[in-house]
Amino acid sequence: MTIDIIMPQMGESVAEGTILKWLVHEGDYVEKEQPLVEISTDKIDTEIPSPSAGIIKKILYKEGAVLAVQTVIAQIEEGEIKAQAGTVRKEQEEKERVEISETAAIAGERDMHEKRYSPLVKKLAKEYNVSLPEIKGSGEFGRVTKKDIMEYISSRQEITASKEKIVKEAERETLIPLHPKRKITAERMALSRQTAALVTTVFEVDMTPVTKYRELNREAMKREGIHLTYLPFIAFAVVQALKEHAALNSSWTDNGILQKNYINLGIAVALEDGLVVPVIKDADKKDMFQLAREIQEIAVNARSKKLKPDDVQGGTFTITNYGVNGSLFGTPLILQPQSAILGVGAVVKRPVILGDADAIAVRSMVYLSLSFDHRVMDGAHADAFLHKVKNILETWGVSLYEQKKPNPPGGYGGIW
Repeated sequence: MTIDIIMPQMGESVAEGTILKWLVHEGDYVEKEQPLVEISTDKIDTEIPSPSAGIIKKILYKEGAVLAVQTVIAQIEEGEIKAQAGTVRKEQEEKERVEISETAAIAGERDMHEKRYSPLVKKLAKEYNVSLPEIKGSGEFGRVTKKDIMEYISSRQEITASKEKIVKEAERETLIPLHPKRKITAERMALSRQTAALVTTVFEVDMTPVTKYRELNREAMKREGIHLTYLPFIAFAVVQALKEHAALNSSWTDNGILQKNYINLGIAVALEDGLVVPVIKDADKKDMFQLAREIQEIAVNARSKKLKPDDVQGGTFTITNYGVNGSLFGTPLILQPQSAILGVGAVVKRPVILGDADAIAVRSMVYLSLSFDHRVMDGAHADAFLHKVKNILETWGVSLYEQKKPNPPGGYGGIW
């Protein structure tokens, strides 16, 4: 039975994919789940596994082809035994050898009918490194004359001079081919800016309580297999704030604002060739340590190209952590059809004035930038959301430090 291999839909908004590299050839025998081809979309790069054991009957598109989702890209003859695959492969190789032999025979026949050239013409051709078959002769029976070869040499010198000028000009610039993911990302980001009424608001947050908590619990978390960065704390605070400010967890439609009654948190992950946004499903049902573990897992899967289509679908709100590269703040673009995205800057120590006492202290500070769709909400709603996030982070575990207890009430699994 013949099985079709299709270009899968790697996200709810993804309409096409690019074939990056075929990992098999026609006639090869493949096992079930064996990787067949690498594909790329604006969401993820991944490998398509074989749905069954059999022989690669047909590869329908070459590497670099950009195809709509659900397009059949290859066919497998299911149930064929491995020995048959070797036969098919040999037949294909024999066919290629025959084609090469026929091409060589034609070339040899062409050489047999080559026009005869005079000693002077051959001497000039050797002196100026000219291929005589390239020259159209004007002499009797199409013979190449001295005039023909000199005119050819003159025209070639003009072409060479022109090419050298073009090369010198081109050396001042470098054209870098677009990776399919970069091209699609560019189209989506341009569309986002054209679609949403984009506004960005920035809050400064004192992360000193979180910093102290991380220091107290770093080693304990390592024993649990969790690398406790700042991002899980911010993710937890965002989820709690979204519960109170549902406008930021919604989408604009022509019929009204579509509010999501669940929170699927997208976490942007930087890759060598672009950005991917895997999604933590039902983030509102998880505590901070569960979020920390999942953030760690999706980052590893994204960078090792192990994300599945479902891993990048259904996001309702996104966090992008550009602070990991040292950036203080930015104005991130919304990932459509969401209505907001939070940008996290670098956490840095600097002197700040504390309260009304005008006391100066060194604190760990961060800028949080919230880009939102002004069609869906006003600035007051966005600022109220950020104020909630700020309040959660700045009061993190205050009572715990007064008691000098490293663990939150209820242990690591609790929400407090």
